[in-house]
Amino acid sequence: MISTDEKSSKADGHRSSLTIRSVDKAIDILELLGHESHGLQISELAGRLNLNVSTAHHLLATLKARGLVAQDERTKTYRIGSRLVGLVNGFLAGTDLYPAGLGPVEEMRDVTGETSYLSIFQGGEVVVMIALTGLRPVQARRMHRPGQPNLHSTASGKLLLAFQPREQSAALLASQDLAKFTPRTITAVDDLLGELDAIHSQGYALDREEDYTGVQCIAAPVFAGSGECVAAVSVSYPAGPPERTRDLIPLVIAAGRGISANLGAHPGRA
Repeated sequence: MISTDEKSSKADGHRSSLTIRSVDKAIDILELLGHESHGLQISELAGRLNLNVSTAHHLLATLKARGLVAQDERTKTYRIGSRLVGLVNGFLAGTDLYPAGLGPVEEMRDVTGETSYLSIFQGGEVVVMIALTGLRPVQARRMHRPGQPNLHSTASGKLLLAFQPREQSAALLASQDLAKFTPRTITAVDDLLGELDAIHSQGYALDREEDYTGVQCIAAPVFAGSGECVAAVSVSYPAGPPERTRDLIPLVIAAGRGISANLGAHPGRA
């Protein structure tokens, strides 16, 4: 018999008030593995998700049987399976954003040497569509936190919120648990709304070690032909001197304009 947990949903579009716990945890596993290209041992995966090893083993066995995860027989690590990749490719084939974004994101990664992303706003969360590992020996690496909203602490999250209607952004922020991930994380809604206004005016967003200590990020908007902001392009890099941020900002903005142009945005937007 499948057990269910009553869960209160704090944000519109977030997890339903009635969810199937085992399915919920299986999705957490897939989301976590999707952010770990080198795979995870079952003990680390269970620890990251606050699962006991036996529960993690049963969930992974089911996902593995359906081809959604794969296990390396030598290292015993788990990673995303080929069947899930096929499902993702089916989704990407139905959107203009991926082909429009891949070239500019690759160019930004090659020019900056830093890990580069293209993300969208979906279901009250930031969803990464493209993630390209940087070329430098030392990379800024973010660890995924399943079930912990970080719209307020990431450059992409704040950028996408800044280009939503203010009432919608305010309501979403007020409905979420704004966790303080680092001493620099902004958790007061009024302060965040003030920052969103500044982001909208200047055309880019900064994460000043607000999501992870030692990691900074810059995000810029991507506009569709309708003029709507449909995505954020971003780069993450190790915290360092302010000159590094100053040099990267125009490169990220240029990538956003390139993707916008590919989507048919008006030159004034692109």
